[in-house]
Amino acid sequence: MQIRKRLIKKSIAPAVVLAIVSGVIVAPGTVSATPTNHHFTGFAGGSALEALGNTVVSNLTSESSVDSSDTGVTSTNTLATVNVNGLLSSSNVATDAASSNIAGGVQLLTHAHTANASLLNGAITVAAIDTTDIARVLDNAAATTSADINTTFVSLKIGNTHVPLNVKKNTAINIPGVATVVVNMSLQEAGPPGSGGILTFGAGLAINLLKSLGGKPKGTQIFLNPVYSAIETVTQESGPLIGGNAFATEVTAAAGNLLNAHSGPTASIGMPFNGTHGSDVTNSTLAVNLPNIINVAAASDTANGVKSNTTVSYSRLTTNLSHVNLLGGLITADALTGTAQASANPNGTTFTSVSTSIVNLVIDGHPIDVNVQPNTVIKIGNLLTITIRLQAKSPFAAVVKLLDIKVNTASYGLPAGAEVQIGVARAAIQPAQ
Repeated sequence: MQIRKRLIKKSIAPAVVLAIVSGVIVAPGTVSATPTNHHFTGFAGGSALEALGNTVVSNLTSESSVDSSDTGVTSTNTLATVNVNGLLSSSNVATDAASSNIAGGVQLLTHAHTANASLLNGAITVAAIDTTDIARVLDNAAATTSADINTTFVSLKIGNTHVPLNVKKNTAINIPGVATVVVNMSLQEAGPPGSGGILTFGAGLAINLLKSLGGKPKGTQIFLNPVYSAIETVTQESGPLIGGNAFATEVTAAAGNLLNAHSGPTASIGMPFNGTHGSDVTNSTLAVNLPNIINVAAASDTANGVKSNTTVSYSRLTTNLSHVNLLGGLITADALTGTAQASANPNGTTFTSVSTSIVNLVIDGHPIDVNVQPNTVIKIGNLLTITIRLQAKSPFAAVVKLLDIKVNTASYGLPAGAEVQIGVARAAIQPAQ
């Protein structure tokens, strides 16, 4: 199960703080919270699809995630609608994830709620589905671990079967010739006795296609409400602290809050704190559709990082978008790509870089030169301020936003003060002290 394997491979180490305010980068500092001797890695999503051969069709929608050695870390996300070629449609997705202290230990909770879901052209329907995954480790002599993954349903129907509100974990239901379905999926693995490690994965529904459907081949897996929680004992790898994140799109209001239920970060990825050991870790989504504001055919974001005392260490984050249409056609582009990288030599010297690529970018009917200068500003009357290839660098951190759109006067369905960010990548590094 690739979704699960991808997260298991994440490394662990203390966090790096990357503060970027109004395009100004502040060098990474120390984490203000007191780290625990555990590391928390978890996610919750509304849905995910994976085709045969581990080709990701649509990675986590409305993802909330935690990847930290601190308690008190929280993440939330929402999404109004999901629609993937008849395979899946749903509405009002809400997810959250949080690490916390409990009596005698720590826990990681991931949670997903989805409403009005229809799958496989209506073969599966459910009015509401709620999934919670809790992993716990007690700081006793035995480093006791425990976990609970559970899903409740409202009006779940699979083929001709009406499923009760509370159904036994890992219940299998077959839709003859169409799909096998695991309901209230719950998997968990504990580390060796005394290790204080536990890993869990679950989903409200886990579906495996028995025939091609919706343009996807036999063997495609579909997850509704996938959740993952893992707690491990921390052993910090040597080398600089590295960090960063990337996402494809986000819409925020003047106060920095998400503007509405379908504007959270899409295809987001964070740099694992021990890096990726030189391998790409990618989050992809088939499409982003915020009517009359954002339409993107495909988006993916990738993290690649290395921590070392003997060779160059780096954090590299990349964002890619294709067939972009913004604000009802005011802005279009065939492809947008941006990369931010922060690196450090073994002697402690650091250097940062930013690179971008734009293909057939058109704004208000005017083609934009492929080599347009970074931080080029275009104004649409008194309505919008658009910054192309927004970049900022310091010796320790770098950020790129392929397009940054600020709404000066209420227009295009957005209030004054709103901001639309397209293709954002940030990277940071701090040499070992």
